[in-house]
Amino acid sequence: MKIQLKKQEPKKRSGDFRYKKEALALVIAVLIALIVLILTSGSPGTPQTNQTAVNQTPEQINTKIYSAGGIYLEYPESWKVTTDEKEDKNVQVVIQDPTSANNPNSTQAAGFTVFKVQKDPYETVEQRKDSFIEGIKSSGANINEIYSNNTNINGINAVEKVYDGTGPKNEKIQLKVIYFEQSDIIYILACLTKGMPLENQKANFDVIINSFKLQ
Repeated sequence: MKIQLKKQEPKKRSGDFRYKKEALALVIAVLIALIVLILTSGSPGTPQTNQTAVNQTPEQINTKIYSAGGIYLEYPESWKVTTDEKEDKNVQVVIQDPTSANNPNSTQAAGFTVFKVQKDPYETVEQRKDSFIEGIKSSGANINEIYSNNTNINGINAVEKVYDGTGPKNEKIQLKVIYFEQSDIIYILACLTKGMPLENQKANFDVIINSFKLQ
């Protein structure tokens, strides 16, 4: 009688350099997004500037093009690319509204970030998204999921979740995260607002999301 041994799954080694490198990339990406959009809260005496785009449609907004690292998107021409990091297949892009990009003490901020990273064999796309959210919470932010739905980004099936809460200094923050996996690459797209609801920036965010493509 033959005895068939059960094939053991490969164990993740704690010293796996590539895994640590990707984990570090995630931490850096989260910190960048937090520094520019959450942790740089304005003082109570700082005047607030209305950053709304409520009365505009995406078609009325002039745009610029970002095309690099296998990513193509258009964004409002008045917004600024404040972070553009690439390492191998990993990409981190942050695009901010002009007021908060020029004034770190602004009590209002709006921004969009794209996080692209090669999938880790020991982590699902859902777990990577959870790591992204936990990184934001660990900064002192208190956010909770209020909406979840399946969506489509230019023919790619994705998941969309919306979070609402407060930042480390009790400022109002909202976050919309769209995430998906494509060819062993994980993509996380995030729209963030501080001091105003996401709805105020819907037209600006729609410009970016509706134009987003993989190259």
